[in-house]
Amino acid sequence: MNSDYMNDEMEIDLIELLKDIIKNIKFIITITLVCGVVVFGVSQFILPKSYTSSTDITIVPAGTSLDYTSYLTGSKVLNGVSNKIDFEMTALVESIEVTRDSNNTYNYNIKATTNDPKLSYRIVKNVVNEFKKSMVSELNLSSVTTMNEPQINTTPVSPNVKKNTLIGSFIGLVISVVIVVLRFLFDKHLRNAEETEMFLGVDVLAEIPLKK
Repeated sequence: MNSDYMNDEMEIDLIELLKDIIKNIKFIITITLVCGVVVFGVSQFILPKSYTSSTDITIVPAGTSLDYTSYLTGSKVLNGVSNKIDFEMTALVESIEVTRDSNNTYNYNIKATTNDPKLSYRIVKNVVNEFKKSMVSELNLSSVTTMNEPQINTTPVSPNVKKNTLIGSFIGLVISVVIVVLRFLFDKHLRNAEETEMFLGVDVLAEIPLKK
């Protein structure tokens, strides 16, 4: 055995590696597609879906303007909503998100996310109604105006099937390429005449083709 070969074999022949990757392209494509299809199926048919409904309201105070975010999500409003739609209080709190417009502090966005599009709509609708009913006089508000009515959105906001499928396909691609590379690196077979000469330390006099 040629001792120089032992040193040379530690160096990766990038051209041979590329050829090996191309030779295994069907395997790579298959694994990529399988991973993509599996993730698509899980995202589309197994993972629970979430639906969002939202509305924008304008709160105009009669006096000094306050941040009404805590009042919109406060127990007085949400208790009324919980009783009206028969929805558990803890889950109701977790489903609601209220955002105050930084450009116009009178404007608020109210959003609810649940696994039922109709439930999300009812939560948002009733939060606005309960706030108008119970807080207008208490907070000395001049008006509470709904800028856009909430809608029943039947398109889920999660999971993102397209994004998940792309990620799954990419993971499949990476895994398949890593497998091919590792098989190449741990393959101890002599691939060509040049490697044979380096390994044995003698010249190759002739080669017998595998195919006629």
